[in-house]
Formats: sequence, structure tokens, C-alpha cells
Amino acid sequence: MKSISSYKMVVAVLIAGLFLLIIPISASANPGLSVSNDAINVNVSPGQTLTETMGVSIGSADPATGISVQVGGLAQSPSGAYQFLDAAQDISQYSARSFISIDNSSFELQPGGSQNVTATIQVPQDVGNGGRYALIDITTQPAAGTTGIGILTEVEVPVYLTITGSQITQTGKITGLTTSTITNGQPIDITTDFENTGNHHYKVEDQVTVKNAKSKILDTMSIPLTTSSILPGMTRQLETTLTSTSSLAVGTYTVDSKVMLDDGTLLDETTAPFVVTAEYTPPAPSTTSTVANQPLTPTSANLSPSTATTLQSSDGTISVVFPQGAAVVPVEVSLQNYTNQLPALPVGLKAASSYFQVSGLTGLLAKNATLTVKYNADELSKANGNASSLKLLRFDSATNQWIVLTTKANTTAMTINASSDQMGVWTVAVGTPVSSGINWIVIGIIIAAVIIVGAIVTAFLMMRKRRQIKEIKS
Repeated sequence: MKSISSYKMVVAVLIAGLFLLIIPISASANPGLSVSNDAINVNVSPGQTLTETMGVSIGSADPATGISVQVGGLAQSPSGAYQFLDAAQDISQYSARSFISIDNSSFELQPGGSQNVTATIQVPQDVGNGGRYALIDITTQPAAGTTGIGILTEVEVPVYLTITGSQITQTGKITGLTTSTITNGQPIDITTDFENTGNHHYKVEDQVTVKNAKSKILDTMSIPLTTSSILPGMTRQLETTLTSTSSLAVGTYTVDSKVMLDDGTLLDETTAPFVVTAEYTPPAPSTTSTVANQPLTPTSANLSPSTATTLQSSDGTISVVFPQGAAVVPVEVSLQNYTNQLPALPVGLKAASSYFQVSGLTGLLAKNATLTVKYNADELSKANGNASSLKLLRFDSATNQWIVLTTKANTTAMTINASSDQMGVWTVAVGTPVSSGINWIVIGIIIAAVIIVGAIVTAFLMMRKRRQIKEIKS
């Protein structure tokens, strides 16, 4: 009986240890990191010294959180997402990394706490012409003494410096123009690779024209102004889709791409051929309805830090309310159609409407904006009469993923709304997303712990059996 009691005690201790291993993991949280002044865009003079202060905070429900702040070079992916460069990688002549110092590079925040971080920018006297760029990375770290697995969160603060009185050069070139594989029933994607060859950042728009062998125009697509500027030396991929519903006979066709500034100034134009080797049939026309009476009439509004601002479509079906203080600096925001191909929606969701774009913002808002969309009878029918099945989704270009936002329905006003600190491309979808967010790290640790427990119990039983054999022999 004594050996059996000992066995039960060991197993109980091991199981308790396993729960002690699991509990800190599941209790770990993703800190609600928030940063004010999360985009620094200023004019500077040679030899000038200035400071920019960022407020770093976490929510009252968040655990104690360590914060690290570092300055690096700024690069961009082809989609426009920011990329942090350390000193060894940052070799651009337009870098401002070495100009910037941080007063508080590491600290800890208690639940609901905040801390100011001041960046001092010292512009060299011989800084040169154009723009200079850097990225301030603010990242959560496990607080001292914590255990388990946490999820790191980071906010990237881009720094755009324009040298006052210097010669600003805005030039660029198309470095590639390609079409996707021609497949029956599939859309033909067209990609323009465009490089900023100047010395200052700017936004561009693109006009793409497809012609047949007789130079007859089959379709013209307009790619709206990019939501973020292209940095000097960086290449941006401008993507659109051939939307013509006509079949294409066997033959050679041409694509013309014309990249322009927002004022219509031509930066570069090029033409490339593509060959159809078997008659091409385009995909069937979309049967999805529209949120608004498409096409949307582009609308814009001046977003000021000192006042609340409402951006609304001309027919009133889409509106975005920016509260006072949502913007750190004045900026113009606009609402228009999104003409590119809609990225694939998460599993379990299907489009219930057309999609649109809120552009003009390059970073996070200091306060959440509320986006409201009026749904129509067709969309409600797709939701089987249940308005709560309608979801507002925002596409995150940095991660190339759709974000399904917490969406509230007002059946009386026939509207749905959601809040977000980012803008961009939006759509309305119906269904229930299938979660794929399995924490394989946690599962791996649990499996490893179970294996260890099993091994210890097996070893204990073997030792007990050997002891019993020895007792019988003696």
C-alpha cells in the first residue's frame, strides 16, 4: 500500500507541474501597445536640431510590459510595407538613421501606464538635397520576472525629413511590366514594377491599357493613388486586373503602363507584349451586389487634429467618422473605389458587396475611427436575413491578410459599423471565419511536457517493478 500511495503522489505532483507549465502560457497576453505621433513627417533645415515626442502606452487590462525602442534605416517591400534596417543594412544615401537619438530606449510599463519617448534629430549642415528617412521601432518585451510565452507587438514610426530649400527631384522608371499566366476562366493580373529614381518621396497612380494586334483598345484600368509614398531607391509593385468580359483570340497583345504623379505629371511609360496561345475565356462576371451605388464618386476631407471629421460617400451609404485628435498632423483623406482584384477572403467568408478604399493615411490613427456602411436587401438575403452575419473586413497590406473586425449591426437603420485605428481597403463579407490561429508553440510545449511526464512515470514504474522483484528474491 505504501508503494501505491507513493505512486499516486508522484503522478499527482507531475500533473500539478504540468498545469503550472500550462497556466502561465495561457495567461500571457498580447499587450495593447499604443503610440501617439506614430508618423514623423517634417521639413528641416541644414544644421537644425529638433525633437519629436511619442507617447507609448498599454491598456489597463494588459500585464506589466517591457518596451524597447531603437532607430534604424527605412526601406519598403514591393507592396509598400515598412522594413527596418540595422546599421549594417542601412547603406542608402538618403538615410536619416544616424541623425536620430532616443532618450529612453528601454523601460517597463505597468497596466494602464504610459511613457514619453523623445527623438532628437540633428540635421548635418551638409545634409544635401531631397529627403532623408528612418524608422523608429517600438516593441514590447517580456517584463522582468515573467514566465511563459508572450506575443511581441511592435509599432513602426516612419521618419520623413524634407530638406527645406534643397533641390527636390521627383523622377522614376518602370523596371518591369508583366502579366500572369493566361488561363481560361482566371483573371489576367498585370503588374508594373516602378522605381523611384529621384531624391524625395512621392505617391503615384497608374493607367494600364490593353490593346490587340491592330492597336484596338480592349480595356483601360486606372490604379488609384498609392496609399503610401515611394521612397527614393525603392520599387513599388502596381497591380491591376484585366476586367474585360470579352474572349481573347489566339495572338499577340500589348500592355501599356503609364505611371504619373497625383497632379498628372508623367514619370514613365512603357509597353510590353503578351501572347495568347489558345482562345482565352475570362471569368464569369461577378454576381455580388454593391454596398453603394457604384462606381463611387471620389470624396475627400481634410482631417485636422483639432476637430472631428466625417468622410462620407456622395450617396451616404459609406461614412467614416474620425474623432477629434485621431490625426496627429493635418492630412487629406479620400474615399473611392478600389479597382484592383480583391485578395482572397478568409476561409468561411464570402464577399457580400463590392469593395472600397479609404486612402491618405500612412500610419495608425491616435484614436479609432468608426466606419459605417448601409447594407441593402440583397446583402441581407446573402446573410439569410441575419444582419449580424455581415462582417466588415480591412485588408492589411503589411501582412497581406484580411482583418475581420468586430462588427455591430443596427437593423433599424440597416447599417453595420466597426472601429479601427487604420484605414485602407475595405469590404463587406458574410459568414463565419474559420479560425486558423493555432498556437503551435504552446501545443508543442504541452506535447513535450506530456512526453516528459510519461517518461518519468514509466521510469518510476520500472524502478518500482525492479524493487518488487528484488524483494521477492530476498
